[in-house]
Amino acid sequence: MRGKFSIIAGIVLLSAAATSAAPVKKKAPTPPKPAAAEQSDEPNCEARKFETTITMTGPDGQSKSSKVKMCGKVGQSDADWIRTLQDAVKKTSLSPQMPQAAKEQIIAAVNAEVDRLTKPALALPENADISKLAKSAPPKAEAPLSRDYGSLGAMPVATNVEPPHVLGPAGAMGETPRLTLRCALAGDEDRPSACDTIDRDTVMVLRADDAYPRGVEVRFVRKGDSRAHLALPAMKTGQTANLRLPPAVCAGVVRSRVEIQALGANSPSGAAAGTIGEYDLRC
Repeated sequence: MRGKFSIIAGIVLLSAAATSAAPVKKKAPTPPKPAAAEQSDEPNCEARKFETTITMTGPDGQSKSSKVKMCGKVGQSDADWIRTLQDAVKKTSLSPQMPQAAKEQIIAAVNAEVDRLTKPALALPENADISKLAKSAPPKAEAPLSRDYGSLGAMPVATNVEPPHVLGPAGAMGETPRLTLRCALAGDEDRPSACDTIDRDTVMVLRADDAYPRGVEVRFVRKGDSRAHLALPAMKTGQTANLRLPPAVCAGVVRSRVEIQALGANSPSGAAAGTIGEYDLRC
Protein backbone atom coordinates (compact mmCIF):
# COMPACT_ATOMS: atom_id res chain seq x y z
CA MET A 1 0.00 0.00 0.00
CA ARG A 2 1.34 3.40 -0.94
CA GLY A 3 0.81 5.15 2.38
CA LYS A 4 -0.62 4.55 5.85
CA PHE A 5 -3.73 5.20 7.96
CA SER A 6 -3.59 6.18 11.59
CA ILE A 7 -6.24 7.02 14.19
CA ILE A 8 -5.63 9.74 16.74
CA ALA A 9 -6.96 7.43 19.46
CA GLY A 10 -3.89 5.31 18.89
CA ILE A 11 -5.32 2.36 16.92
CA VAL A 12 -3.32 1.71 13.73
CA LEU A 13 -5.74 0.68 11.01
CA LEU A 14 -3.35 0.23 8.13
CA SER A 15 0.41 0.70 8.00
CA ALA A 16 2.96 0.59 5.23
CA ALA A 17 5.67 -0.55 7.63
CA ALA A 18 5.74 -4.28 8.59
CA THR A 19 7.10 -5.78 11.84
CA SER A 20 10.08 -8.18 11.57
CA ALA A 21 11.56 -10.90 13.81
CA ALA A 22 15.16 -10.37 12.55
CA PRO A 23 17.84 -9.38 15.14
CA VAL A 24 18.45 -5.70 15.64
CA LYS A 25 21.35 -4.40 13.58
CA LYS A 26 23.34 -1.27 13.89
CA LYS A 27 21.42 1.66 12.47
CA ALA A 28 22.73 2.63 9.08
CA PRO A 29 23.54 6.26 8.35
CA THR A 30 20.51 8.27 7.22
CA PRO A 31 20.66 8.71 3.42
CA PRO A 32 20.30 12.21 2.02
CA LYS A 33 16.76 13.38 1.26
CA PRO A 34 15.80 12.92 -2.41
CA ALA A 35 15.39 15.94 -4.61
CA ALA A 36 11.89 17.37 -4.96
CA ALA A 37 11.56 15.98 -8.48
CA GLU A 38 12.40 12.45 -7.32
CA GLN A 39 9.82 10.07 -5.82
CA SER A 40 10.37 8.74 -2.30
CA ASP A 41 8.95 5.56 -0.80
CA GLU A 42 8.53 7.18 2.60
CA PRO A 43 5.07 8.61 3.48
CA ASN A 44 5.12 12.38 3.59
CA CYS A 45 2.01 14.25 4.73
CA GLU A 46 3.43 17.52 3.41
CA ALA A 47 3.37 16.07 -0.12
CA ARG A 48 -0.13 14.52 -0.09
CA LYS A 49 -2.55 13.98 2.74
CA PHE A 50 -6.11 12.75 3.23
CA GLU A 51 -8.00 13.02 6.50
CA THR A 52 -11.46 12.05 7.65
CA THR A 53 -13.20 11.65 10.98
CA ILE A 54 -15.22 8.59 11.95
CA THR A 55 -17.55 8.08 14.90
CA MET A 56 -17.60 4.83 16.91
CA THR A 57 -19.51 3.69 19.98
CA GLY A 58 -17.25 2.60 22.84
CA PRO A 59 -17.82 -0.20 25.38
CA ASP A 60 -19.45 2.34 27.70
CA GLY A 61 -22.04 3.16 25.05
CA GLN A 62 -20.64 6.66 24.45
CA SER A 63 -19.82 7.93 20.94
CA LYS A 64 -16.19 8.73 20.29
CA SER A 65 -14.71 10.47 17.26
CA SER A 66 -11.42 9.33 15.75
CA LYS A 67 -9.43 10.88 12.95
CA VAL A 68 -8.09 8.74 10.09
CA LYS A 69 -5.14 10.15 8.19
CA MET A 70 -3.38 8.92 5.06
CA CYS A 71 -0.16 10.35 3.69
CA GLY A 72 1.29 10.16 0.19
CA LYS A 73 4.86 10.27 -1.06
CA VAL A 74 7.15 12.96 -2.34
CA GLY A 75 7.07 13.19 -6.11
CA GLN A 76 3.91 11.05 -6.37
CA SER A 77 1.76 11.83 -9.42
CA ASP A 78 -1.98 12.43 -9.28
CA ALA A 79 -2.64 9.04 -10.86
CA ASP A 80 -0.41 7.30 -8.29
CA TRP A 81 -2.17 9.09 -5.44
CA ILE A 82 -5.56 7.98 -6.74
CA ARG A 83 -4.32 4.40 -6.97
CA THR A 84 -3.06 4.67 -3.39
CA LEU A 85 -6.52 5.73 -2.23
CA GLN A 86 -8.18 2.94 -4.17
CA ASP A 87 -5.72 0.43 -2.70
CA ALA A 88 -6.62 1.73 0.78
CA VAL A 89 -10.30 1.08 0.10
CA LYS A 90 -9.54 -2.50 -0.91
CA LYS A 91 -7.36 -3.25 2.10
CA THR A 92 -9.81 -1.60 4.49
CA SER A 93 -12.68 -3.77 3.23
CA LEU A 94 -10.54 -6.93 3.73
CA SER A 95 -9.28 -6.04 7.20
CA PRO A 96 -10.51 -8.69 9.73
CA GLN A 97 -9.68 -6.59 12.82
CA MET A 98 -11.45 -3.36 11.87
CA PRO A 99 -15.10 -2.97 12.99
CA GLN A 100 -17.63 -2.94 10.17
CA ALA A 101 -18.94 0.50 11.15
CA ALA A 102 -15.42 1.94 10.85
CA LYS A 103 -14.91 0.25 7.47
CA GLU A 104 -18.08 1.74 6.03
CA GLN A 105 -17.22 5.28 7.12
CA ILE A 106 -13.62 5.13 5.89
CA ILE A 107 -14.50 3.55 2.55
CA ALA A 108 -17.25 6.11 1.90
CA ALA A 109 -14.92 9.02 2.69
CA VAL A 110 -12.03 7.70 0.56
CA ASN A 111 -14.33 6.95 -2.40
CA ALA A 112 -15.68 10.50 -2.20
CA GLU A 113 -12.12 11.84 -2.36
CA VAL A 114 -11.36 9.64 -5.38
CA ASP A 115 -14.46 11.00 -7.14
CA ARG A 116 -13.38 14.55 -6.37
CA LEU A 117 -9.90 13.96 -7.82
CA THR A 118 -11.14 12.18 -10.95
CA LYS A 119 -13.79 14.87 -11.61
CA PRO A 120 -11.99 18.15 -11.02
CA ALA A 121 -13.93 21.36 -10.69
CA LEU A 122 -14.03 24.00 -13.39
CA ALA A 123 -10.49 25.20 -14.02
CA LEU A 124 -10.11 28.99 -13.95
CA PRO A 125 -7.00 31.08 -14.62
CA GLU A 126 -5.02 31.94 -11.52
CA ASN A 127 -6.42 34.95 -9.62
CA ALA A 128 -9.30 35.07 -12.09
CA ASP A 129 -12.47 36.96 -11.14
CA ILE A 130 -15.50 34.93 -12.24
CA SER A 131 -17.60 38.10 -12.48
CA LYS A 132 -15.29 39.37 -15.23
CA LEU A 133 -15.40 36.28 -17.43
CA ALA A 134 -16.82 36.72 -20.91
CA LYS A 135 -20.56 36.22 -21.03
CA SER A 136 -22.24 34.11 -23.69
CA ALA A 137 -24.02 35.99 -26.43
CA PRO A 138 -27.76 36.42 -25.80
CA PRO A 139 -30.03 34.39 -28.09
CA LYS A 140 -31.18 36.13 -31.20
CA ALA A 141 -34.74 37.38 -31.07
CA GLU A 142 -36.99 35.50 -33.45
CA ALA A 143 -38.43 37.53 -36.28
CA PRO A 144 -42.16 38.22 -35.78
CA LEU A 145 -44.45 36.13 -37.92
CA SER A 146 -46.16 39.29 -39.13
CA ARG A 147 -43.04 40.10 -41.15
CA ASP A 148 -43.60 37.04 -43.34
CA TYR A 149 -47.12 38.06 -44.24
CA GLY A 150 -45.90 41.18 -46.02
CA SER A 151 -44.80 39.09 -48.98
CA LEU A 152 -48.25 37.62 -49.55
CA GLY A 153 -50.45 38.99 -52.26
CA ALA A 154 -53.71 40.76 -51.57
CA MET A 155 -56.50 38.44 -50.53
CA PRO A 156 -59.53 38.36 -52.84
CA VAL A 157 -62.49 40.32 -51.55
CA ALA A 158 -65.13 39.18 -54.02
CA THR A 159 -65.94 36.18 -56.19
CA ASN A 160 -68.21 35.53 -59.12
CA VAL A 161 -68.84 31.94 -58.03
CA GLU A 162 -72.47 31.34 -57.10
CA PRO A 163 -72.85 30.65 -53.36
CA PRO A 164 -73.69 27.01 -52.64
CA HIS A 165 -77.11 25.84 -51.59
CA VAL A 166 -77.66 24.55 -48.09
CA LEU A 167 -76.21 21.06 -47.55
CA GLY A 168 -78.30 18.15 -48.85
CA PRO A 169 -77.98 14.40 -49.68
CA ALA A 170 -76.13 14.98 -52.96
CA GLY A 171 -73.90 17.73 -51.63
CA ALA A 172 -76.52 20.44 -52.30
CA MET A 173 -79.74 21.48 -50.67
CA GLY A 174 -82.39 23.71 -52.03
CA GLU A 175 -84.28 26.43 -50.29
CA THR A 176 -86.83 24.96 -47.88
CA PRO A 177 -90.29 25.86 -49.20
CA ARG A 178 -92.48 27.91 -46.90
CA LEU A 179 -95.88 26.23 -47.07
CA THR A 180 -98.80 25.84 -44.67
CA LEU A 181 -100.98 22.71 -44.58
CA ARG A 182 -104.52 22.64 -43.14
CA CYS A 183 -107.25 19.99 -43.37
CA ALA A 184 -110.94 20.10 -44.24
CA LEU A 185 -113.88 17.83 -45.05
CA ALA A 186 -114.94 17.39 -48.63
CA GLY A 187 -117.22 20.29 -49.63
CA ASP A 188 -115.93 22.43 -46.77
CA GLU A 189 -112.53 23.37 -48.24
CA ASP A 190 -113.12 27.08 -47.56
CA ARG A 191 -112.96 26.50 -43.81
CA PRO A 192 -109.86 24.37 -43.19
CA SER A 193 -108.45 23.80 -39.70
CA ALA A 194 -105.33 22.33 -38.14
CA CYS A 195 -104.57 18.81 -39.19
CA ASP A 196 -104.67 16.17 -36.44
CA THR A 197 -105.48 13.07 -38.46
CA ILE A 198 -105.33 12.45 -42.20
CA ASP A 199 -107.44 9.72 -43.86
CA ARG A 200 -108.64 8.84 -47.34
CA ASP A 201 -111.46 11.42 -47.21
CA THR A 202 -109.41 14.32 -45.86
CA VAL A 203 -108.92 17.34 -48.13
CA MET A 204 -105.50 18.87 -47.52
CA VAL A 205 -105.39 22.59 -48.26
CA LEU A 206 -101.82 23.67 -49.06
CA ARG A 207 -101.07 27.42 -49.07
CA ALA A 208 -97.87 28.90 -50.59
CA ASP A 209 -96.31 31.41 -48.21
CA ASP A 210 -93.80 32.34 -50.95
CA ALA A 211 -94.04 32.37 -54.72
CA TYR A 212 -92.87 29.21 -56.51
CA PRO A 213 -92.83 30.00 -60.23
CA ARG A 214 -91.41 26.58 -61.07
CA GLY A 215 -93.79 24.55 -58.92
CA VAL A 216 -93.54 22.43 -55.77
CA GLU A 217 -93.10 18.69 -55.19
CA VAL A 218 -94.99 17.24 -52.19
CA ARG A 219 -93.77 13.95 -50.72
CA PHE A 220 -95.57 11.52 -48.40
CA VAL A 221 -93.12 9.63 -46.20
CA ARG A 222 -94.04 6.71 -43.94
CA LYS A 223 -91.44 5.32 -41.51
CA GLY A 224 -88.62 6.95 -43.48
CA ASP A 225 -89.74 5.61 -46.87
CA SER A 226 -91.25 7.86 -49.53
CA ARG A 227 -94.57 6.23 -50.43
CA ALA A 228 -95.89 8.77 -52.98
CA HIS A 229 -95.42 12.29 -54.30
CA LEU A 230 -97.41 14.97 -56.04
CA ALA A 231 -96.03 17.56 -58.47
CA LEU A 232 -97.80 20.93 -58.18
CA PRO A 233 -97.61 23.65 -60.84
CA ALA A 234 -96.37 27.19 -60.29
CA MET A 235 -97.85 28.88 -57.25
CA LYS A 236 -98.07 32.55 -56.34
CA THR A 237 -97.70 33.88 -52.81
CA GLY A 238 -100.92 33.11 -50.89
CA GLN A 239 -102.25 30.71 -53.53
CA THR A 240 -103.76 27.43 -52.27
CA ALA A 241 -104.05 23.92 -53.71
CA ASN A 242 -106.38 21.13 -52.55
CA LEU A 243 -104.77 17.69 -52.23
CA ARG A 244 -106.11 14.20 -51.55
CA LEU A 245 -104.13 11.35 -49.96
CA PRO A 246 -102.51 9.15 -52.68
CA PRO A 247 -103.65 5.48 -52.35
CA ALA A 248 -100.06 4.24 -52.14
CA VAL A 249 -99.59 5.94 -48.78
CA CYS A 250 -102.10 3.54 -47.13
CA ALA A 251 -100.80 0.40 -48.81
CA GLY A 252 -100.43 -2.41 -46.24
CA VAL A 253 -101.45 -0.47 -43.11
CA VAL A 254 -104.59 0.51 -41.26
CA ARG A 255 -103.05 3.06 -38.90
CA SER A 256 -99.62 4.70 -38.94
CA ARG A 257 -97.83 8.06 -39.09
CA VAL A 258 -97.21 10.07 -42.24
CA GLU A 259 -94.71 12.89 -42.75
CA ILE A 260 -95.46 15.42 -45.48
CA GLN A 261 -92.48 17.14 -47.08
CA ALA A 262 -92.12 19.74 -49.80
CA LEU A 263 -89.36 20.60 -52.25
CA GLY A 264 -89.21 23.61 -54.53
CA ALA A 265 -89.00 22.64 -58.21
CA ASN A 266 -86.14 25.14 -58.64
CA SER A 267 -84.01 23.30 -56.03
CA PRO A 268 -81.07 21.23 -57.28
CA SER A 269 -81.58 17.54 -57.95
CA GLY A 270 -81.27 15.40 -54.83
CA ALA A 271 -81.80 18.31 -52.44
CA ALA A 272 -83.50 17.55 -49.14
CA ALA A 273 -87.13 18.47 -48.72
CA GLY A 274 -88.47 20.61 -45.92
CA THR A 275 -90.97 19.04 -43.52
CA ILE A 276 -94.43 20.57 -43.46
CA GLY A 277 -95.67 18.33 -40.65
CA GLU A 278 -96.19 14.80 -39.29
CA TYR A 279 -99.69 13.48 -38.74
CA ASP A 280 -101.67 10.41 -37.63
CA LEU A 281 -102.64 8.26 -40.61
CA ARG A 282 -105.91 6.31 -40.75
CA CYS A 283 -106.55 4.16 -43.74
